[in-house]
Amino acid sequence: MARRVIILCVLFALGAVAPASAQVQRPGDVLRIESAMSELGKQKNGAAGQVKAREQAATAALAACRIKGSGWKRIRGVRDRAQRNAYARGAKALWSSLNTVAIESAWIDVYAPFFERFLHHFDTPVSDPVLQAGIDAQRQRVVYNRAANSFGTCATFNTALKKVREFKIGGEHGVSGDYYAGKIYNDFVRYVSNRQRAAARSHWGSRYDAALEAASGQLKALGGNEGLANYFRFAFRA
Repeated sequence: MARRVIILCVLFALGAVAPASAQVQRPGDVLRIESAMSELGKQKNGAAGQVKAREQAATAALAACRIKGSGWKRIRGVRDRAQRNAYARGAKALWSSLNTVAIESAWIDVYAPFFERFLHHFDTPVSDPVLQAGIDAQRQRVVYNRAANSFGTCATFNTALKKVREFKIGGEHGVSGDYYAGKIYNDFVRYVSNRQRAAARSHWGSRYDAALEAASGQLKALGGNEGLANYFRFAFRA
């Protein structure tokens, strides 16, 4: 986060020193985008304290299920040691992944009104179709961000752990039971990545990456500030 803020500051410094003649020559579409990006960057840069506080609150909320709660109660109720240990390892991995999601959602929550303000600047579309496609991709990025990072909660953790059960094959524990418990362990380990891949399938795709890349190139081709043009691709991230 700190590194990106520094980079952002450098990019906006580059934009600030652009010659007045170059600014006059740039098309109105470019000026509109750069103005909106400058506003977005200042808002993001000024919200570091809010993001930190939200991250701490999110992690504190998730701490309630790190070692206790209904999910852990199910695990501790498994009498077979091998299966119980597998579930515990999977639960720890799941909790860690959800904690990362919760931290990601912190900046998304703080930046959400900034992103919406940016997009409102383009309720009247720009005339250049390549630039407009890039703006539309940014709009879609908001949808994806929310879908991919909205579930870092204890409710998600405890719901996922409802899969925990003690397996007995033929009335006995053993290798077969451990195999089925292992499959559930894998479900826990892959839970977050699977949900985020599903979010990408529903709300993102290579066409949006391509649109952002093309819009960045078009901003440069039309005389836009190179630093801001490069930043356009990443403006809706942390």
